[in-house]
Amino acid sequence: MRLLLVLLALPVVAQASPWVLPTGELVVVGRYDYETASSEYLDRGSAVAYSLNGRLTATTYAIDMRLGVLKDFELELMLPLKQVTYTADPVILLDNGDVVPAIDFFQDNVLDFSNSSSGLGDVELSGRYQLFRSAMAGAVELSLKTPTGYDPPSGTFGNKPSSKEAFLADVGRYVRPENITDDVTLGDGRLEVSVGLLLGWAARTGTFVRYDSSYRLRFGGASHQFSSRFRVGQQILGRLLLFGGVDGELAVTDGDVIGVSVAAEDPDLPASEYAGLKNLTLREVRLERDRVALAAGGILRLTDTVEINAAYGHVIWGRNTAASRVISLGLGIRTDLGK
Repeated sequence: MRLLLVLLALPVVAQASPWVLPTGELVVVGRYDYETASSEYLDRGSAVAYSLNGRLTATTYAIDMRLGVLKDFELELMLPLKQVTYTADPVILLDNGDVVPAIDFFQDNVLDFSNSSSGLGDVELSGRYQLFRSAMAGAVELSLKTPTGYDPPSGTFGNKPSSKEAFLADVGRYVRPENITDDVTLGDGRLEVSVGLLLGWAARTGTFVRYDSSYRLRFGGASHQFSSRFRVGQQILGRLLLFGGVDGELAVTDGDVIGVSVAAEDPDLPASEYAGLKNLTLREVRLERDRVALAAGGILRLTDTVEINAAYGHVIWGRNTAASRVISLGLGIRTDLGK
């Protein structure tokens, strides 16, 4: 029922760093994310509630591994297992017109957008090279993100037709229960290559500032993006680090149309108000997304090699994205393979 649910877990616990790991050092982080949303950003502006009492919930279990491979060079691999669930009230959109017996019409045309999906999400492999390192550090990054065979996003009833006019010309063909496809997806389903610059500054007082930026080349008809991340933090009592910041991504090219979706004019109306395609607006869905999210959290060092981290993220503005709130918990272990 929504324009598009592009589910990408918020990077609130980021392991990428402008301070590249020494040769032979390995850092492994296990992370759990819980995400929920009851509204979305269809266009740039205010969020709107999911229609039909819709709600998104998702969990991610991720393993993130960084290894210092050579002097001033490290590799990172991130593997996420996801489960995504969307629930909403069932609805009938077509008008019976007193042609088909009511019970038969109901059985053939009731639409249930509730769905669930689980599996391996996008796998990410990154390499970073240290440009300079002192109180201020800088590194360049090349990253590859690849989908793993899950169903990609599309319009509410599939990737065809690609225009509102074609949809309206044959509504009865497309508005069918078996055609519902877009309610749950584990990602964009597109290959992505990004080039980035990571900068950081740390003071002896324990204060640090970080800024990362990258340009993402997204293939398969997806819009290219510019992304950035800002963090500021303070170390307390030598073992606790508190931080806050903002993440952003902006589409800089047009994405291809991947189908037609229907959005509610008034998402607060009950399912009975949708019959005959009432309370609906048709939208041509493009594979492009904007997003701004706030993040805050802390890292507690238990020993010299073990730390736990917790973070919270909230999408506060965007387009074609859920107004998500995410809680992340992680456990990190560092070891020197050369010893």
